[in-house]
Amino acid sequence: MRVTQSMLVGNFLSNLNNNYRIMNKIQEQLSTGKKINRPSDDPVGVVSSLRLRAGLTETEKYLNNVDDARAWLDTTDTALGQASDLLQRARELTIYGANDALAQQSRDALAQEIHQIRDQMIQVANTTHDGRYIFGGFKTSNQPFTAAGAYTGDNGSIAYEIGVNVSMQVNIPGDAAFINAQDVFQLLADIEADLTAGNTASLSNVRVGELDTAIDNILSLRSEVGAKTNRLDLTKSRLDEANLNLSELLSKNEDINTAEVITQLKMQENTYRTALAAGARIIQPTLIDFLR
Repeated sequence: MRVTQSMLVGNFLSNLNNNYRIMNKIQEQLSTGKKINRPSDDPVGVVSSLRLRAGLTETEKYLNNVDDARAWLDTTDTALGQASDLLQRARELTIYGANDALAQQSRDALAQEIHQIRDQMIQVANTTHDGRYIFGGFKTSNQPFTAAGAYTGDNGSIAYEIGVNVSMQVNIPGDAAFINAQDVFQLLADIEADLTAGNTASLSNVRVGELDTAIDNILSLRSEVGAKTNRLDLTKSRLDEANLNLSELLSKNEDINTAEVITQLKMQENTYRTALAAGARIIQPTLIDFLR
């Protein structure tokens, strides 16, 4: 097969355009910092990036849920701690008021403080987190306890998804905290009545034991909250590590090595200049022939 001058020129122009395209691609990578700027750059790499980004999105969702669950539990623990302190104070006052030698006037003063403790306990039982009542079950928009201490919430559970097919209930229905084991509001009202009536036998033989039951229940619930908080902390550490690994893999798949790309660009520029010089020698005879 005879190689004509036009074939040489055509081949030269094709190679030159190919070199120019490669150089432009490298320049684009350098300006964006990315290996993949469009799907056609690396179809397999695009699929990997999509998979990694999906993993990052899912991990971020779980991390946000862990943070939200942790905040809810922190609020719950604070409220239960306040309830425990109030009950401990009520126990001290009850024991003090059960002393037969105490003047009735002093018991009346103790009764007034118990009344204040009951009012504070109602406030604690109506604690909110981010505008939601934490002890109301599903009924987070309305106060779960009336001023009389009646529970108006339900037993609904609020859970957060913290992993694949893994959920954690974070709420404690108000009746479980303040009613079922021992109705703390009725108990405080009874203590106030006993103090006012001077019923020392009831205070020492009945109310102290009932207070202990209520306190033990609150402590048990706080222990459960603490265990869940520890689990969330471990889950967050695991998710943070997974998030970091996915980010590193995505960066490896998409981000350029700047030093390497600059070297490639310089090499391609040299190739382009060499091709131009070679092309000039190919095209020059054609021009001379044309001038003849």
